[in-house]
Amino acid sequence: MASQDCQVCLERYDDEARRPRCLSCGHTLCTLCVADIIERGPLYCPFCRVNHVSPVSRAEDVPVNFTLVSLLQDSGLSMAPRSSEALLSVVKHEVNERTTGQLVVCNCQLARLKDLQQRLSAQTKLQEKHIHALRSLLARHEEHLRDLNDASARTREAVGEGEGWKRALELSQARVNCASSLLEVTAVHQEDGALEVSVKGWSEKSCELLKTQVVQAAEEMESLTRVALEAVVERNMTTTVSAVTPTKCEMENLPRMALETAVEMGMTTAATGITPTKCQITYDSDKSQLLSEVLRKARVVGSEVWAVLDEGGRPRCAKVTQVDCRIFLHALIEGTPPIYTHSVPYEDVRNLVDQTCVRTFLELSWSGRVQGRVIIRLFNATCRCLQFFFLCSGERGPSYANTRLLETEARGQSGERVWGGDYMNNDGSGGAALPGLTMGELSSQSVTAGLVAGFCYSHEHRRPSHFVIYNNDCPVLYEECPLGRVEEGLELLRDAARLPDVKDAVVSDCGLVLS
Repeated sequence: MASQDCQVCLERYDDEARRPRCLSCGHTLCTLCVADIIERGPLYCPFCRVNHVSPVSRAEDVPVNFTLVSLLQDSGLSMAPRSSEALLSVVKHEVNERTTGQLVVCNCQLARLKDLQQRLSAQTKLQEKHIHALRSLLARHEEHLRDLNDASARTREAVGEGEGWKRALELSQARVNCASSLLEVTAVHQEDGALEVSVKGWSEKSCELLKTQVVQAAEEMESLTRVALEAVVERNMTTTVSAVTPTKCEMENLPRMALETAVEMGMTTAATGITPTKCQITYDSDKSQLLSEVLRKARVVGSEVWAVLDEGGRPRCAKVTQVDCRIFLHALIEGTPPIYTHSVPYEDVRNLVDQTCVRTFLELSWSGRVQGRVIIRLFNATCRCLQFFFLCSGERGPSYANTRLLETEARGQSGERVWGGDYMNNDGSGGAALPGLTMGELSSQSVTAGLVAGFCYSHEHRRPSHFVIYNNDCPVLYEECPLGRVEEGLELLRDAARLPDVKDAVVSDCGLVLS
């Protein structure tokens, strides 16, 4: 019967020459039929044409279908009624279906894994090739550096020798000019014969040195490397940066205000509690996410992101960084960004300042390293708050960057505070108000930990740009010029106040907090 017969040769299975063997696809053939297929080539299933997954060289390598063998060994099988044979056929079909499904999954995963293996192998070879090329490039740069150092040493030696011969010639000339007789001139001329030979020898050596091609070769290599590095940065950044630049439609729907007007409006909004529109919130959120993506891609290629500003031919730039989930726009500095960095328009980044909650930051350093950042939320749009804002952003020129903390007052007592902000002399004697930012009205606020305050213009020792930050509460004290409150980094200020000399603490950088 069919359930007991090989479906290729139609001969009955037995436990010897025609022992049933199961292919990976789930179909069963007798041993002789499997051997016949192997002799003619690869082991393909004659029913579904699927290649057997395991390598085989003889029929005995194919697993035995022990389920079928056990059925054949049942003494009552030959006498079983046709209903039992039908049941057996159904069971076999179900088992084969389940096995076939598992084989399909297995074959699919194996195909994907083999494809991944090929891609990994190809990419590994490509990366090894790039690493070899970069090492070769680095070796050439090191070779050029050695040649440059050698040529520089020889040039320095030749310059020193030439200065000596120059002084000797000037002295000889002075002796000739001072001579009062032909005899004296002749004597000087005879004495200087050896000098002429030495100068001639030095001149010939200098000519050979001037013919060197070391500088030209190094410049060519530097030019090629610069072009390659710039191409790498631009290729990885162009797509994302194009998304950061707003479209014409966005410009029309969300017009940008002038720089100073935007600041004042943002602070006024924060002071009056006006909530920005849903469109503006969505716009700022999208732009912030895009800027985060630019920063991420810059880190991937080992680059930095700088915001550039050019007003009337005066180039300035500000570094943009991200720490955890916060984006910081550092204070503007004069000049253009370093090479191999990516640039974005300053205005695009500047407009991401949260207009409902204006925050600035002071970065503190001592003992030769950055200790952390103090984040300050400004209270309102008064002239004194605007001045603090502009001295953090550097948009009006000067900034608090690289200024020292000047003094710790009431150390260890109620109302302990640190004093700083002399952007002019960095010793407490300077710190004039920024042009156009007058004193304005005063307000009174009790002293609590984290309060940031300015000084009255008429104060004997303090200047308009100076500020104090309170490290703890002092309810009996009041400040007439409150500027803002520390949101993060108060413990950092307390650490600075405990330094033996608070002047060792430097505001190494400052700027705006975008998100």
